[in-house]
Amino acid sequence: MSLDHKIKNLILQKITGLNKEQLFLNPPTNPLPNKDGELYEKLVQRYNSWEPIEYIVENVNFYGLDFFVDSRVLVPRDDTEIMVEEALMQDFDILIDVWTWSSCIPISILKNKEEIKKCFVIDISNKALEVSKINIKKHNLENKINQVEWSLLSNFLVENPLAPFSGGKEHLFKEKEIVITANLPYIKDWDCENIDNETLKFEPGLALYWWEKTWFELYERLVNQAITLKEKFKIKSIILFIEIGFDQKKVSETFLKNLNLNFEFFKDNNTIHRCIKIFI
Repeated sequence: MSLDHKIKNLILQKITGLNKEQLFLNPPTNPLPNKDGELYEKLVQRYNSWEPIEYIVENVNFYGLDFFVDSRVLVPRDDTEIMVEEALMQDFDILIDVWTWSSCIPISILKNKEEIKKCFVIDISNKALEVSKINIKKHNLENKINQVEWSLLSNFLVENPLAPFSGGKEHLFKEKEIVITANLPYIKDWDCENIDNETLKFEPGLALYWWEKTWFELYERLVNQAITLKEKFKIKSIILFIEIGFDQKKVSETFLKNLNLNFEFFKDNNTIHRCIKIFI
């Protein structure tokens, strides 16, 4: 695999600690000093073995912000930015991000919508929450974001799991407007034909693969939990944003119509129906 100029510069930035502009003004010597040269060769070898460059340099730019990432989390994609853009157009009180991974989605929303004071990020993976915590601290959002290790919205449905956050006087969600974002695994179990080598070899399977029938079953569970949550705690409104696969428009549309829910599709940069806005 040839090393293009962009990848080379990213690796050099990782080694030298310089940003793009500093590297341009102060190019490193060629060849690099011994230790730096050895590290450069190791990182190039990792890249030539199909490891995502984001894991190698432990950084990704998403919605104009830098995030720490490694193999504990999914690499954020540009196509997911449509979910952030649409969420930012809503008026709401509380943000919930389900299976948050690096927390790039909620952090991007909060950094651009400072009036939102309360956010919950949920993940089934404690390793992912470790990365999420790094990014929450990196963007100085410890006072707004609460991490919880749950599966979907299940623990929200008990009598009052949020008492520590609300003082226990009343449910935190009562009469609130809530936005829920979710980028759940939606690829058919080990569907290698439609997955590139980088993803197949290095990204966490828990973030990618789920079920074998429609590949939409996990979202079906999430939507039903959101409906129950709204009814149980008298929530004023819930808007749910989800990301789907390139071939899931029909199955998702059928499911949502059967529940008599209003919804809207949004296309990604490749004109693929990628995001659904669901009114609960």
